[in-house]
Amino acid sequence: MEVGEIYIQPEEGRALLDVKNDKPQIVSLIVQDKLGKPCYEQQWTLELGKHSLQFPIADLKAGTYFVWLHYADKTKMSSFKITASSGTKLETKKNSLGSLKFFSW
Repeated sequence: MEVGEIYIQPEEGRALLDVKNDKPQIVSLIVQDKLGKPCYEQQWTLELGKHSLQFPIADLKAGTYFVWLHYADKTKMSSFKITASSGTKLETKKNSLGSLKFFSW
């Protein structure tokens, strides 16, 4: 699975995470604040191909957020930042965490 960028759509109160799936599988997306508190969680069954996973950001306060994508026996992480003064501002970072086992809160 390839994980693309996070696209913030502040006027719609949501963000999109682009992924390219090399086989049908179940994926879980978890958004956490910088203290590790879950803000959003959803699971999808994805077919082969490109997908945009949507998640809400309208109720998020200013700060840094981490997006965890769990699939098969792997986990990938990206992050974005919301600033109070300029609305929702995107600063993304990607990390591949290799073969972490799936966990849930």
